[in-house]
Amino acid sequence: MKKITILIICFISIYSFSQPVTLTLEGCISYAKENNITLKNANLSKESAEVSLRQAKSAYAPSVSASLSQGIGYSHGEYGGFNANGNYGINAGMTLFDGLSTPNSIKQAKLNVTQSEYKIEQAQNTVNLQIIQAFLSILMNKEMLEYQEDVLKTSEEQMKQGEAQFKTGKILESDFMMLQAQFASDSFNIENTKIAIENNMATLKNILCIRPDKEVEIVKPTEEQLNKALELPELEEVITKTLGYYPTLKISENAVSIAEYDIKIAKANYYPNLSLSAGVSTGYTNKNGSFGSQLGNNLGENLGLSLNIPIYNRSITKSQVSQTKIRMQQAELDRAQQELDIVQELQKEYLNTKQAANNYHVAETRANAYYASYQAYNEKFKFGAITAADLLQQQTNYLNYLNTYIQSKYTYLLDRKILDIYMGVPVEL
Repeated sequence: MKKITILIICFISIYSFSQPVTLTLEGCISYAKENNITLKNANLSKESAEVSLRQAKSAYAPSVSASLSQGIGYSHGEYGGFNANGNYGINAGMTLFDGLSTPNSIKQAKLNVTQSEYKIEQAQNTVNLQIIQAFLSILMNKEMLEYQEDVLKTSEEQMKQGEAQFKTGKILESDFMMLQAQFASDSFNIENTKIAIENNMATLKNILCIRPDKEVEIVKPTEEQLNKALELPELEEVITKTLGYYPTLKISENAVSIAEYDIKIAKANYYPNLSLSAGVSTGYTNKNGSFGSQLGNNLGENLGLSLNIPIYNRSITKSQVSQTKIRMQQAELDRAQQELDIVQELQKEYLNTKQAANNYHVAETRANAYYASYQAYNEKFKFGAITAADLLQQQTNYLNYLNTYIQSKYTYLLDRKILDIYMGVPVEL
């Protein structure tokens, strides 16, 4: 029975591993959130910031320590001999006032946690862009492969027709050889495209941290989904949404707030520091009675307040405050520059997207026109009205514009998805 159970478990494991992972673009992004190493590192940075926050909060709690000393000796005098002694104590202390350094440190630590969350979003956007590029490259090459396979079928038919025409003397041997060469070229084009798909898939697996030998299938969106994804919003909408969301900008804004607390923490050194201490201690020596009675008789408690008033520390505090103010001014300048840079990047990206859209629409029109011309020339060749060179020239023109059309389509789609990343819109396809 035990052997049967083990065999079942092994079979289930092998079956599960052999099953391909089927992913949409949204599925790839969700998978990366759980498995991508860059995102895991970003989450660890957040955990570290949360630990620092807990440490800052613990500054309110008292510190408690215990001390113990035990000694033994020997005296050679008249009343000498072995002697032993011990001292034991527990001490506690807590800060009552430190110029508000502790509460400001806690608030700053909270901002650092928020900063780590923004950096997670920033890392997520970077990973999302990598996923989109790899995913769309796969879709582009797969779409190209479909057209190439159709062209290969046509090339095969043309080659067979050419062979028949050559045997009947309707075309020259050179024309037939050109048709054979075109068929071979179309076959190699398909193989090269398949290799490109495998490379793109390897890139996607690497981003998702999927084993190279694990089979992955991606889901092609419908034409309706693609057309919806290509809709372009107005520039003003893109800028408004980006300025309200973009993590890089939030990081620079948050850095200003963190710098403000650096100033407050530095200024705390101008104020007095008030602390409370308390302790309990006892001790014994072996010549003053029993151990137990001495511990009770020597038991003592203490309670004290300590006030430390800063008077002059060689302008160290003043220098620290000045340095933190300079850092805050730098953070404010960085934030202002960051906003200018982002708006400029958006305008460039938006114009690139509009240009990509124009290229896509022009390429689509030309590809359709050259396809119609290619089909017409193919019919002419069937009836011997044109040479193989004329036919192949039209086929080459069609394939060139088809390639341009597909590339421009996915370039436009990539640029459009980049705008979604800027705006914080969920990446969908």
